[in-house]
Amino acid sequence: MRTMNKRDWSQFGEADVREEIIAPLLLRLNYQTGTDNNIIREQSLRYDKSYLGHKKPDKDWPLRGKADYICEVKKKISWTIEAKSPSREISTEDIEQSYTYARHPEVRAVYFCICNGRELRIYQTADAPGTKPILSLKYEDFDNSFHAIESLLGPDSILRNHPEITPDFGQPIGPGLRSLVRITGGRVVFQTCSPDLPMFKGYTVFVISGAVQRQASVGLVAFLDTLSPYESLQRLNERLGLDKFEIASNDSVLSIDEHRPTIFQSEHTVFFAKGEVMPNLLTGSEIQLPTNLTCKVKTLAEGILKDNIFTGKFQAIYFYQESGLNFSMNGEFEIQVV
Repeated sequence: MRTMNKRDWSQFGEADVREEIIAPLLLRLNYQTGTDNNIIREQSLRYDKSYLGHKKPDKDWPLRGKADYICEVKKKISWTIEAKSPSREISTEDIEQSYTYARHPEVRAVYFCICNGRELRIYQTADAPGTKPILSLKYEDFDNSFHAIESLLGPDSILRNHPEITPDFGQPIGPGLRSLVRITGGRVVFQTCSPDLPMFKGYTVFVISGAVQRQASVGLVAFLDTLSPYESLQRLNERLGLDKFEIASNDSVLSIDEHRPTIFQSEHTVFFAKGEVMPNLLTGSEIQLPTNLTCKVKTLAEGILKDNIFTGKFQAIYFYQESGLNFSMNGEFEIQVV
């Protein structure tokens, strides 16, 4: 699937989005009808109403229609994707309609997606329909960020991120949580950095999976799998040990008090050898290191738990020992936990 070809969206309708955009995407994700990674097309769904928070019943959504695509893995776990015309932006009504299909008792999808060709949005069904998507990509970014799509919707990822639930008799890590918490999605959005680099304003790192559990001694430890939307920065994150990393807290539960947030911290050192290729953070291009480089990486996250979302402030500090240079990034995060 070569998604970088320029498209004239004025020539596209909803059927074209299904045929030209969604069908190749599902094939690339390894979904095919009649296999373990099955596709059900235009499944009719019928029942009266689904309460979406409207106070007036006549404003609630009637659930009579057809889900464009239901993708299921080993007949255990499913997700949905709805096609829309590129001629208009994805609306609140589109999101609510897709949400109702996903949460239908015969579907019970863990994610629901909406694609109008120009944009793909992925939502978590466990969240309210007004919640922001856990991943949103423009058509032009499909190829470069396919690893992010696959890490959410690929069959292996679906099975990994949504295992069967077993009874848990341990002390909850937070209200409404179990004694071992799964991270099902999230993001870190950076607003500022020092030195000031415009390319990092609004830079987003996606949290695709992970877990939070109690340490053997005291406190909590979180295991995080992250993805950058850009391959070069993803490779840098991997070298810095931030694609899969641990971050610990002295707290035994996730705080719900905004005046006393739970604080997670981590620190480790990374060695870069002379001649190694890495991104130039000033220009975005790649450079070859003229000398050995030692980087001490510190991360700090402080936040509170509300409605199964752990949210707050995040900071990453990189100290390059040979030059004495400090580089820091500050932003906000939100992580979905179950």
